[in-house]
Order: sequence, then C-alpha cells, then structure tokens
Amino acid sequence: MSKRDGLRIAGAVLTGLMLAVSFPGWGQSTVVFTALVPLLLAVQSVSSKRAAGLAWLSGMVFFGLSLSWFWKMTHTVDVWLFKVGTLGGFLILIGYCALYFIPFALAACWCGRLWGKGSLLQNLRVMLLLTGVWCGSEFLRGILFSGFGWNALGISQYANPATIQLAERGGVLAVSAVIVWMNAGVFLTVRQYVQGGQLRKYRPHFELMLGLVPLALSVMFGMRVLFSPLPMGEPLQVGLIQPNIPQTARRDAAMNREIRERLESLSSAALRMDEIALLVWPETAVPDYVRLSFPSRALVNRLTREGVPLLVGSMDYGDVDGERRLYNSSLLFEGGKEPVASYHKRHLVPFGEYVPLPGLLRFLSPLDVDFSAGDSATVFEMEGAAPFGVLICFEDTMGWLARDVVRGGARWLVNQTNDAWFDPSAQSEQHLAHAVFRCVENRVPMVRSCNTGVTAIIDAYGRVERRLEPRQGGFLVGAVRPALAVRAPTVYTVSGERFAQVVLAGGVLSFLLLGVALRRHAR
Repeated sequence: MSKRDGLRIAGAVLTGLMLAVSFPGWGQSTVVFTALVPLLLAVQSVSSKRAAGLAWLSGMVFFGLSLSWFWKMTHTVDVWLFKVGTLGGFLILIGYCALYFIPFALAACWCGRLWGKGSLLQNLRVMLLLTGVWCGSEFLRGILFSGFGWNALGISQYANPATIQLAERGGVLAVSAVIVWMNAGVFLTVRQYVQGGQLRKYRPHFELMLGLVPLALSVMFGMRVLFSPLPMGEPLQVGLIQPNIPQTARRDAAMNREIRERLESLSSAALRMDEIALLVWPETAVPDYVRLSFPSRALVNRLTREGVPLLVGSMDYGDVDGERRLYNSSLLFEGGKEPVASYHKRHLVPFGEYVPLPGLLRFLSPLDVDFSAGDSATVFEMEGAAPFGVLICFEDTMGWLARDVVRGGARWLVNQTNDAWFDPSAQSEQHLAHAVFRCVENRVPMVRSCNTGVTAIIDAYGRVERRLEPRQGGFLVGAVRPALAVRAPTVYTVSGERFAQVVLAGGVLSFLLLGVALRRHAR
C-alpha cells in the first residue's frame, strides 16, 4: 500500500471519527460542520470502486461508534445464542447503514473528474449536488426496510436551539442540508488552495463564504423565532415517573411485586408534590398485562382513586377477526376499572417486538411471541386539558408519526419508553435528541417518561426545560404548555417530508445526469 493510499484510508477513518464525536455521547456538535471534508479529499481523485470502499469504511467507523450502544443488549439476556445473534445483528446494521455513504462519495469522485479545477459556478453546482445526494440518502435510510433514520446529521445540533429551528420548515433533513452545504464549501476551499499551491498560483474563490451563508441564515432565523415566541396554551402540571428498573429485573417474575411497589411509591410521592393533571408511567411499566393482572389493576385503581388520570405503558391484547393479538400499548385510566382510551404502537422494532421470517430468524430475538402493530393514531382527551398524542419507544425518532398525531388534533406529545435494554450508554441521550426535533417540527411540547432516562419536559422550541438523568430513579413534576388550537400549523406539519422528497428527487436526477456526463467525458 502506497503512502497516498494510506492517507486516503486515514481520511475516511477520520471522517467517521469526527462524525461520531459530533453526536450525543461525545457532544462536540461543531465538529460536524467539517467532518465530511477528509472523506471528500480522499475520494476526489480515485476510481469509483475505491471511492465506494472508502465511503463504506467511513460509514462503518461512524455507525460502529455512534451505535455502539446496540451490543449492550447482550448484557440483558443470558441466552448465548441471542448474544451471538445480537453481535451479528449489530455488524449487519452498521454495514447496511454505511452503504448510504457510498452515493455521496461517488458523486464527489465523479465531480472531481469532471470539474477538478472548477469555476465558481461549477463549484456551486458541486455543493448543490453533494447536499442533495447526502440528504436524499439520509431520507432513504429512514424509510427503506421499515426505516432506520437514527443519527441523521441534523440530530447532532439538538442542544443548539438557534441552529435547529429551521426544522419547522423542512424537518431534521433541512438542518442536515445546512451541515452538508457547509462541509462542501470547506472542501472546495481547501481543494482550491491546494491546487493553487501546486501551481504557485492561487485564485480566490468564495465557496467558504457561500458555505457559511445558509448556516448564518438558519441561525438568524432561529434567533428570530426564539426571541419572538408564539403564544401557548395554559400550563398543565404533569408527573413523570422514572422507576429505573434494570432490564434483567423486568424479566424476573420474582421481581414483579418490587416493581409495583416502586411504581406506587414514586407515583404517590409525585401526587403529593402538586396538583397534577396527568401522571405518566414509562413504556411497559408493569411487568404484565395490566388489564389481566389483579395486582396491577388494583395498583392503578388505588392511584386514580383521587381523580388524577394515569397513563400506563403496558402490554395489551385485542381480538381482530377472531384472532387474539398482542400490542405494546398506552392506556389512559381515569378511576374506572377499564381504560377510557388506548393507543397501540404502530411502528414496531424488528427483532425487538416482532421477528421477520420467524421460522428462520427467531433465534435473533429474546421474544417468545410477536406483537402486532396498531393501525391508527390516538388523540387522548381529558376534561379541562388540551388533547395529546402518544409516541411509544422509538416512535419519537420518526417525524411522520409525530406529524400524524398533531394533524389529528394533538396539542402536545407524550413519549413513553424503556431504554434499559441499552443502559448504560449514549443511547438515552441520542434518543432524547431525536425527540427534540419532533417538538420543533410541529411546534408542540413533549413530556417523556422513561424507565431509565432521560425523563424530560421539552418545550415547543426543542429546549429541554427539566430532566432526570439516566439511571436515576425518581419522578419529575413540571408544567407543559400545549400549543393553541387556533394556531396555524408549521410548514412541516402541513407538508411533511415534502422537502426531503424534493431533495431526494433532485439528488437522484443529478446523480444520474452526473454519471451520464462522466461517461461522455471518458470517451
């Protein structure tokens, strides 16, 4: 291997490392604005095959580090076959996600062959093409094969309120587009400088300045939004329970009584704190089917006796066409023996809640049975309170699900989740980061009740107002201010993924045209 090849490999690895440290777990969010530059420099003058290989390597490093929490599941189940299956699943997942880096690298490689010493106009074309191809790939990753859009570039900015307000127009991919555009501007500036040095003649270009323009405009837009907030509805006091029950304990029937006692103790303490409009438990909080278990039903009846509604995360069941189906559900109790409303999770996690091809792949999952997906969003109504919608577990990582329930009339959101499968790890903070964008996209607040964290209250601008840290048992009581019913919806709420679809179409078309131009150039 030549020195030059070694430098190219180092560049690909460096991009993966820089991207990884930009996300929660490391939290160096500003690094992302130059993270793609080493990969772009590495692929600009290599063959298409070599460019694809370097891109895949870069993606493997990024996803291998940022999703390293995945293998934590091996700690929660003692079955060795599942441990092996989890490790294999992790390698398949990161290998698959890394494939989405390849179109971006190929586009950069082909642009380098066609416009290696490009004019300012040609370089602007390159910037636009690279942005479209990357964001189109991110969008595809979020929808293909049930979708896994985890850690899109824009997510890295979740803790920077001024930077992320653009998501109300185009979703998280609008923020990703700004990041890629900036990276493209830096790359072209570096390339122009290197070429000028080699020729002892450097002509100034303005790619870096043009790369900064969308970032500056997005920050200015964000500051304007933050300093002229929209009016919100009357505040509601909400109690959020974080029992901090290890996943191994949740699977031990001998621990059921202790789990119920912990839920009752924390709930009673929260109810004594303030006049609460709603008490929320996390996903599958009780270790059984609350509607079938006498001890769990008795616990719910005791807590709702005083008239405070309780939102319970629980396994549930139903009959469809004479067939018994099991659901991961959210049930609202208001003092009666039966829930007054329910929501069945619509987007299930493969191998976590159901097994594709169960006859062949059952060993990859700890489940003995498969859950069924719900078929509709539920808007929960409470007397004297704004209606709300529920997202269970990873559903808050998918913009279309939050948008769907907001369009149905929800004025605030509740996320119930159990991240104990991956505890302790950066997963809990990354999960919170995705929830932040659902609030900005639709201009509605969200409360999160998590088994192990991060339990939090997020306002309509994506700011985390209050939180409980991971692995901290306790409760959080605070106010949430729902959106006004008369307020106009955001562009994202109305149009959904239209921005992403347009970017995808433009990226695919540009990619194809670039391939045709390259073939003609080679003749």
